[in-house]
Amino acid sequence: MGVDHLGEGALKQEFGKLWRELRRVARATIQNASIGRAGLRVYDGGWIRIEDGGLSVTGIQTVSGRLEGSGVFDWTGPLFLRGNTGVTGILQVTGATTLAGNLNVTGLTTLNADVTLNNDLTLGASGQINAGTVRINRFGSYGGQIVSTGSVLYLSAGSSIIIGAEYLSTNKIEATDVRCFTLDVLGAKSFRMPHPTKPNHWLRHGSTESPVSGTEYAGRATLDSNGEAVVELPEYFEALNKPDGRTVQLTPVGRPFPVGADEVADGRFTAYGEPGRDVFWLVKAERFGGDFLLEEQMAQPPFREAQ
Repeated sequence: MGVDHLGEGALKQEFGKLWRELRRVARATIQNASIGRAGLRVYDGGWIRIEDGGLSVTGIQTVSGRLEGSGVFDWTGPLFLRGNTGVTGILQVTGATTLAGNLNVTGLTTLNADVTLNNDLTLGASGQINAGTVRINRFGSYGGQIVSTGSVLYLSAGSSIIIGAEYLSTNKIEATDVRCFTLDVLGAKSFRMPHPTKPNHWLRHGSTESPVSGTEYAGRATLDSNGEAVVELPEYFEALNKPDGRTVQLTPVGRPFPVGADEVADGRFTAYGEPGRDVFWLVKAERFGGDFLLEEQMAQPPFREAQ
């Protein structure tokens, strides 16, 4: 039996038809098909588009180039990002996320899970941290600020704030109003105020010290025709002050004369002296709830670094 041989032109024409058919099939939508173990590879800048039904992946997928998307990236399992990661939209993370590279987020970031920080958090030149009415930023003449329109800090029982002034070259706290339950000062206690007679000057006063938390009440009284004067102390005196350790001091006004006084009882005392004369009086007492340890051993401050 003989075989017909195609000419060169006819052969090229048949190959052309075959090539066009292959391209048509390659461009057609794949339906009810599967991909073998060798995988699916797209050459020469090609792309894969998945519409409507979405993509479900159960194995490990590796992206060595740039992964871009304009929709919602919804991830419910652990997400490991080991390279530089740039996020320009909204990033919402509800599961465990591990970042081994740099993360650059320029859009809004919402974290609904617990966040553990094992390294430093550094604010940029214009960055800030907002927590309710409290804002921490890097502005201001001191290199940073903690600003609040409400209360800045509330400590529960047993908590404390420690400032290592002893180990800092400069350390200052400035506030218009400072309130605390107990004030423990390691050094002299002085106060400054605008100087009443020298403009642009401060006037500084120091505080006297005592081994007890004391109260003082002072005034002036006139002795009656019997040489007596009953001095009434504030109505809260008995509730505030301990019954023991009260003293009364009297000083004659003008020419000296003998004076004396009863002990303070029921919020009052009686002064005695020359009828018709005046006396200055001073009452000192020790208040309830002001007890403190008079002597204690110094402890190693937790904020001091080992030498």
